[in-house]
Amino acid sequence: MNTKYDVIVIGGGPGGTPAAMQLASQGKSVLLVDELGKLGGACLFVGCIPSKIIRHWSDDFTAERKYLGKETWSYEDRAKAWNQIKNTIHSILEKRSSAAMQIANNLPTLEFIAGNAKFVSGNELIIEEKDTGRKEKYAFDKAIIATGVRSFVPPFKGNSIQNVLTSEVLFSQDKLPETLLIVGGGPIGIELAQMLSKLGVKCTIVELLDSILSGIVEPEDIAIIGKEFARSDIQIFTSSKVQEINKSDGHYNVTFTDANGTERKENFENVLISTGKVPNVESLDLDKAKVEYNRKGIVVNEFLETSVKGIYATGDVIDGPKFAHTASYEAHLAAANIMAGNKQKVDFSKNSWVLFTEPEIASAGFTEAKAIQKGYDVMTGVYDYKIDAAAQVAIAPFGYLKYVVNKEKLEIIGVNICAENAASLVGEAALIVANKLTLKDVAQTIHPHPTMTEAFGVLAQKMLSKS
Repeated sequence: MNTKYDVIVIGGGPGGTPAAMQLASQGKSVLLVDELGKLGGACLFVGCIPSKIIRHWSDDFTAERKYLGKETWSYEDRAKAWNQIKNTIHSILEKRSSAAMQIANNLPTLEFIAGNAKFVSGNELIIEEKDTGRKEKYAFDKAIIATGVRSFVPPFKGNSIQNVLTSEVLFSQDKLPETLLIVGGGPIGIELAQMLSKLGVKCTIVELLDSILSGIVEPEDIAIIGKEFARSDIQIFTSSKVQEINKSDGHYNVTFTDANGTERKENFENVLISTGKVPNVESLDLDKAKVEYNRKGIVVNEFLETSVKGIYATGDVIDGPKFAHTASYEAHLAAANIMAGNKQKVDFSKNSWVLFTEPEIASAGFTEAKAIQKGYDVMTGVYDYKIDAAAQVAIAPFGYLKYVVNKEKLEIIGVNICAENAASLVGEAALIVANKLTLKDVAQTIHPHPTMTEAFGVLAQKMLSKS
């Protein structure tokens, strides 16, 4: 193995692996290092993929149990279902990680080390190998940092805060609890509450802010999701604050104050903390390389280059949208800038995302509030899916499609969807925003009938007639 590389990439997730492969395929000598020793990162092993497997199976189990007339979950039924889900998670994760490693192994100029990397200067680092503990110094011309984030656990009082669950360890649990407190009503907490409740877990959410998903989705979305939760067995406390977490007799005793300021004490079999993420920077010795960072992550410019020329950072470890697909976008952009000089600027205005709730929420570009904050003079339009033929056929006539349009150019700068199949629809929304299409462009596009995509054209025509 060499000790000098054109590029060293730290992190084998979606912010690192695509960049390493792209650079190696273009002839650069690349060293890819990851502490886990596998390719895939948090999204694959402890994030979006395991959770979506749970979602798929929980939906299947719900349909099956409804058909059989089973209304309650026994301990045995829950254990059997969880074991089946865990086996599926393990199988899919291993296949995907192994496939990525096989592609990497077929690139002759790409080498991989399982280990931890620390900078010793702006062009050198030391890697401690995971299996042997052997330490070796490596030099580089360029580097990419893509070390991601980890769950933030607030310093609550009590004797058992160190034993609570986070998303990093939830999917490896031997069994599901009968009762679960979820601290945090953001995307992760909301998704998991809906998924796990279908598997017989009685979930309670405590959220510090006055609303779940606050500042993340449109106000209309919160109202719709709120109605879904009201029909479920999930209890939500907003404007509430956890004070203390203790454990005795195998259960967690949690003290929190509710929106009325009343102190409540309740027992749960387990507690899941979902209060945000913090960047993985402590172990990198960034100060020795003079790479600037703060509590939000590594500081980068519009080309994703850090304060040190030639060192780039991508993915969740920088201040930006925290999505696997965004990290991959950044990885390819950083690789392109390494190859051809800093020519491609990052543009988060065309980012898209999906919240896998019920109903699903998906978005591309700006929300209405964000567009106004950015200084745009906007007009909005809404298509109600209760009039939609495809939605009616699927017995799902609810939800909406919303456009945020720049009045000056009639350019669609934001698309928001709240509907049963939002994840399948947002791809078109992403193309509309990324290509700066106008209402006229979309109105003149012929969409097939009956599909839920024809709403894109109908709404564009409706808004054109009023502009």
